[in-house]
Amino acid sequence: MNNTALVVGATGIVGSALIRELQGAGWAVHGLARSPGALPAGVGAVAADLRDAQATRDALAGLAPTHVFFTTWSRQA
Repeated sequence: MNNTALVVGATGIVGSALIRELQGAGWAVHGLARSPGALPAGVGAVAADLRDAQATRDALAGLAPTHVFFTTWSRQA
């Protein structure tokens, strides 16, 4: 079985470190962020805002990760 990761919060401190670790271990990686432009080479960029459920579903359509890593947070009042 080939491991395929979806890293939610891919451009943050934890998400970007996790991506490096996963790539180093031979995983295929997709990174989800509101603005995923700064992802490392070889990472599939997924642009989505988790506050918009339908847009997130649309952005993830066709992806079939074996693992999801949730490394994001959202400042709220």
